[in-house]
Amino acid sequence: MLQVFNRSTKKDRRILQIGFVTQNTATGAQLKDFIAKRDGVLVQLIASANVTEAKSPKGIGVFVYDLDDVGESSLKEFDRFMTQRPQDIPVIVLAPHVEDALVRWFMRLRVADWVKSPLSPGELIAACGRVMSLNDSGRQEIKCMAFVGARGGVGASTIALHAAIIQARSAAPTVTTCLVDLDLEQGSCADYLDLQPNWQIDELIADPTRLDSHMLETMTVNHPTGVAVLSAQRKFGEQFTFSEEIVTRTLDLASQKYQSLVVDLPRHGESWTRAVLLGSSDVYIVTDFTVPGLKSARRMVTDFTAHYAGEVKPKVIINKYEKSFFSGHLSTNEAKELLGPSLAGYVTMESKLVREAIDRGVPTTAIKTRNKIITDLVKIIGT
Repeated sequence: MLQVFNRSTKKDRRILQIGFVTQNTATGAQLKDFIAKRDGVLVQLIASANVTEAKSPKGIGVFVYDLDDVGESSLKEFDRFMTQRPQDIPVIVLAPHVEDALVRWFMRLRVADWVKSPLSPGELIAACGRVMSLNDSGRQEIKCMAFVGARGGVGASTIALHAAIIQARSAAPTVTTCLVDLDLEQGSCADYLDLQPNWQIDELIADPTRLDSHMLETMTVNHPTGVAVLSAQRKFGEQFTFSEEIVTRTLDLASQKYQSLVVDLPRHGESWTRAVLLGSSDVYIVTDFTVPGLKSARRMVTDFTAHYAGEVKPKVIINKYEKSFFSGHLSTNEAKELLGPSLAGYVTMESKLVREAIDRGVPTTAIKTRNKIITDLVKIIGT
């Protein structure tokens, strides 16, 4: 139960103060009049230009930004507001309709939530309560890491799986990390952990809005490592197309439930690839320690940077790395020359360990707690 809405008569009861940022004075006045009748909730009507890091109304617990116009000037002002507002105060966006691309932009700006208008003042207050509850619990900012292979067989899924284990291990057995396998043609993350894929995409094709937090929970499978796995499984020859909203809505809901997301992307582009990459906090291209592999990775870095106008800045992980003491083989200096500052680091080859883990359907940490894959990857992505 949200303590914000307790109807306590004690003098020290909690007051929820909402900063309502709107250009529509009639809407603002109507909301304020309604909330004036609610115990424990106050509303301040605020002009967007009056909110900066140094200058902001006192006592505000949450901002509600009324974005009734998604024109260029309105979005520019919203961007300024998000940049200059006090960063410790969460923001809810109120908008009549928001495209998926705009939702991903909201995520990059660290918008706490967005709700569709029109809605009742009671629904808006409930949304504020949810955001305040999460904010009070000290929840960390969502971290979303996306991994994509520069070519086939470089071990991108293995790296993504280990990244998820690293993110989850400090909280296990509590499930705080979700591994989303978006390689819908050849996804293998669930198989690597001996789990049954349960993401029923075909059930959502007709109406993606059916997907809610409860349905998401039924479609994820939890592993003892503290990783929730969301993976689909197609039958041979089965083909179907679907709206990108199925993917973006899934990730949006998962970002509300889990502290970190790890996404295993296919090498080929899909309608939803752009949204996923733009919404990720870190993008890693995984390759192997070969000349073709390094060249492929370099091309992908160049393509991503150009295609997304610098908004996506991928880093390269060289997987299956092993030192060679003989001439004629690649050196780390040559890799640095090819990849430049995009080189994130190396993950040592552990062929026998990985093969045994896959065959047994367990993570490599179940066989060897401290192994080079985990050690090397921690240096790259952190903990």
